Amino acid sequence: MLKVSVLDELLTNFLSETPDLLSVLIVDYDGLIIAQQSVYDFDEDIIGAIVSILDETIHKIKRFAKTSFGSGTFDTNAFRLFYMELGCKSPAIFAIVTDHYKEILKYIPYSYIVAEKVSQVLNYQDTSISLSLPSFKDNGQILHKSINSDAVNEKNLIHNIIIVGLDQAGKSSLVEMFFNGNFKTEYIPTLGVSFVEKEFQITKQMKLIFHIYDMGGLKCFAKIRKPFYHNAEAVIIMFDFSKIDTLNEIYEWIEEAHQFTDAEKIPYILVGNKVDLIENRTEISNKANQIAQQYNLTYFETSALTGEGLDELFMHLTSKLS
Repeated sequence: MLKVSVLDELLTNFLSETPDLLSVLIVDYDGLIIAQQSVYDFDEDIIGAIVSILDETIHKIKRFAKTSFGSGTFDTNAFRLFYMELGCKSPAIFAIVTDHYKEILKYIPYSYIVAEKVSQVLNYQDTSISLSLPSFKDNGQILHKSINSDAVNEKNLIHNIIIVGLDQAGKSSLVEMFFNGNFKTEYIPTLGVSFVEKEFQITKQMKLIFHIYDMGGLKCFAKIRKPFYHNAEAVIIMFDFSKIDTLNEIYEWIEEAHQFTDAEKIPYILVGNKVDLIENRTEISNKANQIAQQYNLTYFETSALTGEGLDELFMHLTSKLS
């Protein structure tokens, strides 16, 4: 029951930020509703019709349940629907619904923030996650404001930080270790984007607040990453120190970030994670430093498992953004 109540509260918070949406649902692969929230006057018969449509989709994708992260849209005379697969240990469908004449595409990137939190609850049974969400503007942008701070007289310096890189490089593990002191041994891909807010008290009346957008590294999430680059004030590009091939692919991530940000105006940081897995770092360190010099990046080596290098990395960010 705790899991369902957490999901219900999360979906309620989501609808409060997205007034054009009529309903949001989480449906399992047997077509049963796990959690659902709707506006007050939303017709329950329509919920039944939506679940029927999703049920047809579920039968088509069931054989990919452990690995699939597909998505799609439907249009009927009554409504518009966008769905995405949550995949992994507890396969499910996350869906949003609006009127047929409303724009649904602008809500899709923001929906992935919610869907990732849902995935954490379903796959990790993590009911302690933050249920707060960044505010959503009508034009589809995310509003810069502190979620947790209520002090009227505080001056809050809020900065958006994007973390990108190949899947399994340890992006989520690094964020989880530094901000929460936890390390999850089981790998579950980030579903599009994971959002975390972290506050640092600079003075009695001032807080530095990081909005961390941990971007999914799978190719299927490339279209989701683009909107989040636009407000980025720092970019962290990560590779797996134990797999030199991931360093060879770092050029693609640098070029992607350069397309949507001004690299001359914001800090760019190259991070080699999982250094605890390598005894002799010299070869990879030298190559990483060459790339960093070529693209004017600051370079750090870290371990999400042991915590090595994390304080130095985020102290550097703090000095650059405060």
